[in-house]
Order: sequence, then structure tokens, then C-alpha cells
Amino acid sequence: MEYSYEINEVSKTITVIIEGEVNARNFAKLNVEICTLAVSLHCKIIFDFTSAIVDISIGEAYFWFANHLDKINILFRRIPTAHIVNEKNESFFYFVETTWTNHGINTKMFKEGVLAQDWLNQIG
Repeated sequence: MEYSYEINEVSKTITVIIEGEVNARNFAKLNVEICTLAVSLHCKIIFDFTSAIVDISIGEAYFWFANHLDKINILFRRIPTAHIVNEKNESFFYFVETTWTNHGINTKMFKEGVLAQDWLNQIG
């Protein structure tokens, strides 16, 4: 997995572009890094998975916050997060959106980056 990110100080958004194979181990490390940055800068997050192959199980996704993020900082749950998906990982992120939203996490899936940014801008 390779990634790059940029911070938009106007919209208070961190956009992370991810390429290659994403597994639980490498994404957990990245997720903690970006969430820590987002909390410190009071930013929202866009994870762009359009060029990624996601190899994370449904079970792992269901317990993602409990297993990876809550131990570091419970405030990670409050970061509005958009996932930009491709055709191959769309069903996975549909599950993530449904499950995480049911757990009180403000997340949404999009097929276009502009729509993800619009949604985050509406949140404020």
C-alpha cells in the first residue's frame, strides 16, 4: 500500500489517496496516523480508495474502532469521514457505512471526490 495526503486548511479536510493492496495491518497504522492528525488540526477526513484493492474482512471492519482506534483516542469516532470507492470495493464500504453509522460514527461512502467534499462541507 502506498499513500499520500494533503491538508486543505480552508475546508479543514485531510484527503488521503491510497493505492495498492490495503489490509487491516497497513490500514490500521495509516488510520491512526491520519486520525491523530485530524484531531490535532480539527479536520475532517477523505480516504480515496479508488486506486486501492481492499483486503479487509467484514468482521474486521465491524470491530474496527474497538480493535484499532478506540484504544488510541475515543475522539476518533467523532471525525466526519468520507470514503471514495471504486466498483470493486463498493459493497465493502457500503457495509462499513451502514455498520459504523449504526455505531454513531459519522461516515459516508461516495463514488466521486467532489460529492465527498460537498458532504463534509455541509457538516461544517
